Amino acid sequence: MTSEELIAALKIKGSFPSTNDLFSDSDFLVLFNHQLQTEIVPVMQLLSEEFFLLSKDYAITQGSTYRIPSRAIGAKLRDLQVVDTSNNLISLDRLMEEDRPLDNSGYYLVRNSVELSNGFTSGTLRMKYFARPNKLVLSSACGQIASIDTGNSQVTVSALPSTMTTGVLCDFVQYRNPYDLLAYDQAITNVSGTTVTFASLPDGLEVGDWLTLAEQACVPMLPEEMHPILVQSALVSALSAKKDKAVTYEAQVLERVKQDAIRMLDPRVENNSVSFRSGRLLSYFSTRWS
Repeated sequence: MTSEELIAALKIKGSFPSTNDLFSDSDFLVLFNHQLQTEIVPVMQLLSEEFFLLSKDYAITQGSTYRIPSRAIGAKLRDLQVVDTSNNLISLDRLMEEDRPLDNSGYYLVRNSVELSNGFTSGTLRMKYFARPNKLVLSSACGQIASIDTGNSQVTVSALPSTMTTGVLCDFVQYRNPYDLLAYDQAITNVSGTTVTFASLPDGLEVGDWLTLAEQACVPMLPEEMHPILVQSALVSALSAKKDKAVTYEAQVLERVKQDAIRMLDPRVENNSVSFRSGRLLSYFSTRWS
């Protein structure tokens, strides 16, 4: 669903007129983005199914600190590894400030950065983290890819937003389920009409995919089964804002459809190869209904 389709669905479910003085389309986008962060992402994270997992590499220089990526949910890391010069992966232990006199091997967290112990002088630091979904914007702020020239690393879009100029960072987002982030923070190297050139194009890019400004998207970067949940969540928020009596009923519907979606998404692999996880989701819903 595009942002426009989300807004249309919300207006139908809430019996909102196509034009009204209470909520503009921009207001609805604010609600969608708020509910995405406060309602949908936390539930997706409780699944522990690596939906938003990304990684970023840093060249190691002794004595340096390395910032946690700005896209990381809660400025939190999933894992830290060092890739040595032989391409071996070395898992790192977290060290506390009290460990500094002991000169143990591992890493420290210093505010929102990582500092390696003195023994690491070369190689690559790999940060794995869960990236928050891009902020929803209208499709007019994005460009839908009409053709792809892999040889010249160019895409032609149906309409190019004026904000996309040489040097601007862009993301590539799937136009269909699961609406994945194909590449991010890619700098535009040239613009000619509606044709945009990059240093390289992501693997798997298709006609129909979206070119967006960095950290923006016109589709929710969630499995399609979660899109109606986002609409229902925004509906509850909108009804609450205007003190509508229907909010209680719609909130109950939200919890029910949320549980149905969770049953579809968890587990992602239907076999017995994954050990039984803790009952965080069960605890979550038990708390919400108590």
